[in-house]
Amino acid sequence: NKIEETFGPRECAPEDIFLDQFMTEKLGETRPLFAKREVQMVSNLDPNCAVRIPRGPLEKMVKGLIKNAIENTPDEGNVEIAVNKKGDGVQLVVKDTGVGIVEEHQRRIFEGFFPTQEINDYSSKNPFYFNAGGKGADLLRMKIFSERYNFKLVMTSSRCRFIPEAGDVCPGRISLCSSCRSAEDCYQSGGTTFEVFFPGDAQTSD
Repeated sequence: NKIEETFGPRECAPEDIFLDQFMTEKLGETRPLFAKREVQMVSNLDPNCAVRIPRGPLEKMVKGLIKNAIENTPDEGNVEIAVNKKGDGVQLVVKDTGVGIVEEHQRRIFEGFFPTQEINDYSSKNPFYFNAGGKGADLLRMKIFSERYNFKLVMTSSRCRFIPEAGDVCPGRISLCSSCRSAEDCYQSGGTTFEVFFPGDAQTSD
């Protein structure tokens, strides 16, 4: 009952949605919310990638993935978003160049109310700010939606090699990191990728 109350009812009418257009629209809506952040959004959105899914849950998942990526990426970092066809389905990828998640925490990421930021004592508590912290509700909701609407959700992550322990703190800006000589050092040191696969039976024809 708590899950239904928090994440909404199951009865949502599916729609045929072109994911490239949808992502462009949601990026536009979200961008003002992180206008104070210096995070570059890099998108590669193939056209004619259509999925059939209720609009509301898709919007919540997409905005949650964008928010999570930005909050875990230091200023001067990148977030990459891609939409493409894969086999008989459509794949959405959101990849950040952030701090990453320590290995022992990765298996718990979708358990529910398990924060992606392990150092909540240092978290800003401000949405979209670096290291905002949180209770992990967005990730639980994504997992529930994946089971309800027949898509696959996978996360892979590498903890930044310069801050390998859960209690280690990133300064929040690449140029302030004493371990990075260039932005590329940071990009290659860690990060997290979420892959969402919508199978062909959830996809409309071109």
